[in-house]
Amino acid sequence: MADNQSIKRFYTVKEFYEEIGHVVTLTQLYRMVKAGEIPTKRIGSKYLILGSWVRDFLDEDVASVQKA
Repeated sequence: MADNQSIKRFYTVKEFYEEIGHVVTLTQLYRMVKAGEIPTKRIGSKYLILGSWVRDFLDEDVASVQKA
C-alpha cells in the first residue's frame, strides 16, 4: 500500500480494483457497491470508496495472510 504521504481520502471503484490486483471483476465490485457490501459516498453518478475503509480492508487482508 502507499506510504503515509500519498494516502488517498477516496478511491474510485476502478482505483480500488487496481489496488486489490484484479482479483474480482469491475462488474462484481459495482454489484458489491450497490448491495452495500462496500461503503461508498456517491457524487453524481460516481461512487467513491472511503480511503480509510480501503486501508482497513487491505490491512485486514495482509494480517490474515500473515497468520496463515
